[in-house]
Amino acid sequence: MLHVETCIVPPPAARNRWESVTPAIIAGLAALLLFWGLTDKYLWQDEAIMAVLATRMLQFGRPLAYDGVNLLTTDTFAGEDEQTIDERTTAPQAAVDYHAHRGDFKPDFAWKWQPWGQFVVAAIGLKLLGHTTLGARLPFTLTGFAAVLLLFRFVRQRFDSLLMATLAALLLVTNAYWILHARQARYYPISSLFLVLALMAYARWQSGAPGGAIAFAATAWCWFQVDYGTVWPVLAVLFLDAFLAAPRRWRRTALVGVALSAAIAPFAWYYELWNRRAVQEGSWTDRAADILFNMNEYVAPAVVVLAALGLLAWRWKRLPSLERRLVAVAIGISLALLVWVPSVAPAAFLRYVIIAAPAAALVAAWLLARAAGSRVAIAWLGAAVLVLTPWMSLPLHAAVPSPDWYSGNPWWRSELSVLGAEVFGHRPDPNRLVIEWLHRNAAPSDEILINYEDAPLMFYLPNPIRGGIAAFRVEDDAKTAPRFLVLRKSVGFVHWPVFLREAARYHWVPVGLKAPDVMWGNNPDPMAQGEDFGKAPDLVIARRVDGN
Repeated sequence: MLHVETCIVPPPAARNRWESVTPAIIAGLAALLLFWGLTDKYLWQDEAIMAVLATRMLQFGRPLAYDGVNLLTTDTFAGEDEQTIDERTTAPQAAVDYHAHRGDFKPDFAWKWQPWGQFVVAAIGLKLLGHTTLGARLPFTLTGFAAVLLLFRFVRQRFDSLLMATLAALLLVTNAYWILHARQARYYPISSLFLVLALMAYARWQSGAPGGAIAFAATAWCWFQVDYGTVWPVLAVLFLDAFLAAPRRWRRTALVGVALSAAIAPFAWYYELWNRRAVQEGSWTDRAADILFNMNEYVAPAVVVLAALGLLAWRWKRLPSLERRLVAVAIGISLALLVWVPSVAPAAFLRYVIIAAPAAALVAAWLLARAAGSRVAIAWLGAAVLVLTPWMSLPLHAAVPSPDWYSGNPWWRSELSVLGAEVFGHRPDPNRLVIEWLHRNAAPSDEILINYEDAPLMFYLPNPIRGGIAAFRVEDDAKTAPRFLVLRKSVGFVHWPVFLREAARYHWVPVGLKAPDVMWGNNPDPMAQGEDFGKAPDLVIARRVDGN
């Protein structure tokens, strides 16, 4: 008796329905998490620096660090010379000269610490939507939304798997800290988008499609214009793969590299990239350990990467050439960042590696789909474990100690509650509370003395702002005395003796504003999420008494 094995295959109509419904579901989830309550919290320091520079680009045609009233610097306190601080807190020119010489900006005040592409993006939003939080943030969050949809499309087309494409997009959109960073008016979501676009263009180039090399070079050039830090390790991995895959055609690959280098060179010269090394915190080993922890915990669990490498090696000869190369490249990007970021970045913040989340989602989705085969339920179970629990990240904890700020739960991902609170909650925002009070009570000419989060005041208010990490004009007697005082006692990375001296010169009356004294406003980094806003003391905000 002949036994015939059968399997249940969905009819064509059902398959077509899922092909159209799945991207719509993903788009809806992404839109909900990315756009809901986007303006509930005001811009914090890093976002506001970008937004102020974009505003000045609209006003002056280029992003100026100094507009004759307020000064922006790189906010790198580790690079501050505390021995000379007293020489530059009284006269604006002394401070401007110091920071120009240090390399924060060019002698004509043009900003060079980040490429201007992100300021162009923000300027478009501010021009179209007004000088608002929405105008500053929305253009960036839209690029994060596009990254999710394009990742789905890329995996669906290149790996011919609806399951894999769905898993990749869902793993990305349920990455809590990627979502929080993608809701920022910063380069993070744009870099994630360009990572996906670079992989798409690279696949097109390597598959021999017409115009593929041009598309790849153009994508890499545009990426450089918004983030000239992360693009280098990714390009190194892609070009290495291209050379290894076709060693006999190395001249063609080299020609693309030379053309791209020639296109980037004038901008690299303008930004003075050869002299851009910032003062770094701790040793390389310490930074590498922290980056490894962040990558393992919030981007690509080491167990998943190792399992993907094992499966890739086992099935290497049976996999289509482009598929195995793309997976190898995606793994290589995460590994390259582990070396690159602690070597060049000033600190080991998650923000420097979170842009690799789309590549990590691709690797995890590929592993789950290919390992499960026709057992779709197992792939979905594995995805649920990755999304809901930290179990795949825990094995590395025995080798890499957790940072002081880490307070994870061994059973479920604690950052999911952080995501829910940030997106759907209404936690008190100290920046919004302070700025709205000052908007109601300060005249436009009143000078405000503040030790940190000075850039948000520059964006939302017309007032002259003294202070910040640079302690700009804190003790300047040439103009009127500060009318208002705003001090965050929780902040340790400022020149406190300077602020205390100036504050002691006048008599201040507290205004009674109930704003939590926490280090940052809407900082998306996990190290900033441990602060209890409800238990924090009130920050100091006071008005100078007339006659002082």
